[in-house]
Amino acid sequence: SSVAESRARAAEQLATGEMSRRCAGCASLTAVAVLLAGAGPASLLPVPPPSVAQQATSLTGSSARLQDRHARGKAASLAALPGPLAAPLAALPPFFSRLAAKFQSYLSMSRASGYLSWWGAVGLISLALAIVWLCSTPQKRRFARGKLVGTGALTPLLRRLTPKRLDQIELPGGVVDVTDSVMGYRLFVPRLYNWCKSMGMKRGQILPSIGFCSDENQGYPTILILKHFGTYPFNHGYIGGILALDRHGPHASHGEDMVIFCAPHVGYDTVSKRFGSYRRIQVAKPENQVSTCCGKIAGVLEPYKVRYEATLERIKVKLVSKDQVHVSLGDSIILDSAKGTGVALHYDRLLGKGGVENPLYLESTSKVFLASEEFAANVREVLASESSLLEADEAAGLIEEDFPVELPGKAKRLSWRSLSEPFLRQLFTRDVFHFQTPPLLGEENRLERQLVPHMPDILKGPWDPELVAAVICCQAEFGRTVHSVEYEKAYEGKNLVVVSGVNVDICPKAEDARAFPSTSFLPWAAYVQLADGTRRVFEQEEFVNELLEHSEENIDAIDIERGVLELFDRPNKVRFFEKK
Repeated sequence: SSVAESRARAAEQLATGEMSRRCAGCASLTAVAVLLAGAGPASLLPVPPPSVAQQATSLTGSSARLQDRHARGKAASLAALPGPLAAPLAALPPFFSRLAAKFQSYLSMSRASGYLSWWGAVGLISLALAIVWLCSTPQKRRFARGKLVGTGALTPLLRRLTPKRLDQIELPGGVVDVTDSVMGYRLFVPRLYNWCKSMGMKRGQILPSIGFCSDENQGYPTILILKHFGTYPFNHGYIGGILALDRHGPHASHGEDMVIFCAPHVGYDTVSKRFGSYRRIQVAKPENQVSTCCGKIAGVLEPYKVRYEATLERIKVKLVSKDQVHVSLGDSIILDSAKGTGVALHYDRLLGKGGVENPLYLESTSKVFLASEEFAANVREVLASESSLLEADEAAGLIEEDFPVELPGKAKRLSWRSLSEPFLRQLFTRDVFHFQTPPLLGEENRLERQLVPHMPDILKGPWDPELVAAVICCQAEFGRTVHSVEYEKAYEGKNLVVVSGVNVDICPKAEDARAFPSTSFLPWAAYVQLADGTRRVFEQEEFVNELLEHSEENIDAIDIERGVLELFDRPNKVRFFEKK
């Protein structure tokens, strides 16, 4: 009946000239769409088109009004939504809230002006229904998200057992949002340039500096920085994305306004959906083209990966009874801990009373201990969750015939289980172990010094270790850089912006040998220090919002190819030595 009332009102307005024929059809389709979304009949009344005078007033509005609308954007747009839709949309992350608000604004304008065709309305309604369908199937949504972010072939059970959200990386240095923050460099750099100009930086006086790794696939970001900032960037970086802080002085003396990019990098393979590898198309043999990226980070992680996996193999747990859990430790683990090398276990968190000096009994290459109350409770919880979830997935038909893990019946739950098994890896957390290393001195070991304390978080998943390591390096280098520039006299009286994030190098496909390297940017934080003494740190959400508030169109961008051609067309030749 509500749809019929809306169609009747639209027909009346069409007859009186208040609404165009195209807008009347759009209003009818929109009524159906709003009903499907759960809105009430009050929201179904079509909006009459604005008069010529109203349009003129709108187009000639003052800049103050535009700025006010810009500042109140999300709240105003959400307030205009039907009541049942406003509350859930207000709870969405900033990116999706802005998207929903823009969609509602565009739909309302199109309904009023008649710009939206029948096919356009059908397309928008289909898109809305598709989103509703995805949101109503959490199993499919989790699976899609897991593949997108590079978790590989995670099963539904493993994903539910994973305590972390797969769209965020929770680290001691802060929670990093991934899915709502990554943007391509072709969008990131012009937005950053426009943001810098909005803070008083002047065209032609901004000198960027890059703290990138030496890899050849960092050329694309560098070219885009040249294009939008109008000058080739100063070099602040070492291999691995470590910044050379002793170069602040020379950098500051070469320009009036300064921007420092702090960005280690990681490769992303679109075929395997994994982070940490990249296809080098300049390598002749196809089977040798895919290699580690970043190679420096991968080289640091490799020995720790080997030790980690070997340790997981040598630690076993057994549910002896309802109240007791036994832990078997290989002799090599105990010896390494005593020698101060490799993996050191926190026996007070892992073992019960008496610790490593009080085994229950000895085996040929291992010792068996009573688990601590805390660790035993964790083991029982994981085993119980594994059993119930697998049985539920089997009953629902979610487990395929070639599922790699046998269903854990009672006999299996009461047998020795290695922590290397997928379901039990989560028991080996930073609370029960850390890595021991000899002193790591000098700048050449700075990256390893940064990563070793966080190695348990890097290796345990669900994220690929190379990505987590790059994020940790980014966080550490940002803090180190901000602390150094605050006390650097060369930057006093100048405008300075330090931006931090991770460059994600998209791996080209094997069949596209001529593909130009593509890179996206995962922002982390930004530091602003203005000539008037203003200083502020923008955390990730604030930093991303600032970038999204600025246009990706840069009117000051240069034509690199044209500029190079002009060099060859110059008639004057420079002679360095005059002939006698």
